Amino acid sequence: MCKKYLAVCLALLMILATFSACAGNTTNDPEQTTVPAEPAEEAKVLKVLTLGHSLAVDSGHMLALVAHKEGYESLQVGTLYYSGCPLEKHVKFMLGNSPEYSLYLSSTDKPNEPPAAIQSVTMQQAVAYDYWDVIVMQGGPFEIGEDVAFQNGNIQKIQAFVNQHKKNPNAKFAWHMTWALPTDNDLRDMYPYADNPYYRDYAKFYNNRTKLYNAITKCVNDYILTDETFQMLIPSATAFENALSSYLEEKDIHRDYAHATDFTRVIASYTWYCSLVGIEKLDEIKLDIVPKRFLKSRIATVDWVLTQHEKDLILESVNNALSEPLKMTQSQYVKAP
Repeated sequence: MCKKYLAVCLALLMILATFSACAGNTTNDPEQTTVPAEPAEEAKVLKVLTLGHSLAVDSGHMLALVAHKEGYESLQVGTLYYSGCPLEKHVKFMLGNSPEYSLYLSSTDKPNEPPAAIQSVTMQQAVAYDYWDVIVMQGGPFEIGEDVAFQNGNIQKIQAFVNQHKKNPNAKFAWHMTWALPTDNDLRDMYPYADNPYYRDYAKFYNNRTKLYNAITKCVNDYILTDETFQMLIPSATAFENALSSYLEEKDIHRDYAHATDFTRVIASYTWYCSLVGIEKLDEIKLDIVPKRFLKSRIATVDWVLTQHEKDLILESVNNALSEPLKMTQSQYVKAP
């Protein structure tokens, strides 16, 4: 009898405790109302593969470093490289399943390490290497202002091949508008293969950088922006022209007959970063230091600490290219600091 009595009492106490707890949680004060926790924000992960040549290597060299400094969670960068490769040669290597490429890989997981290369890779292997979200294409450095390069069907052949072998069915195509080559004779004379047919054909643009840049932007306007298969444009050419409209000279933009200096590598990387992740305007450049192991065009005995003026010029060049991707915008920095 006592045991039954105790059991009933305990049950009543539990009921009263539950009622009190429920009553205590009831309030008309909105500030005291329990709000459900927000779901955790999905991590930003982006995997990008570029089918290109050394100008793509220039652009991607610091891309993971820049993304890391700007707070992007995970950016995986792959650059399929063959020196000076025009679209026609890409198609030849592609159809022959030729292991002619190097695949450069970098990541925000290891932002302070420059891209590492896997040698003797085929295009099919590179496309199937990872679950790429974006496939970036570009023309050869000596054909990007030529209508025929966009009219002969090579772009479409490469796209069809990529679509056949990609792991991610939702992967998007982007076009990298590579930059105009220098007209400075000292820089042009560094080209080791002056008898290259692409180089000869391109000579008609030399001594007139504006003409060359205008030809590049016309081709992009006529053939890329009207092609619905391309969902992104990376306007590196315009970012370079914007920087060149300042007090800088071509030797500050190019380290030789075609390639970028460390300064314009940063400009290219920021142009890529903003274009890929959908940033329309940057508020600031958060990259403060470039480790010496990344540096190409200077004596890399120490890290490069960016000055505020360098950051301002980079920011201006990139933002103006994002705003006007097919038009050079005059820099406000016309006098050297």
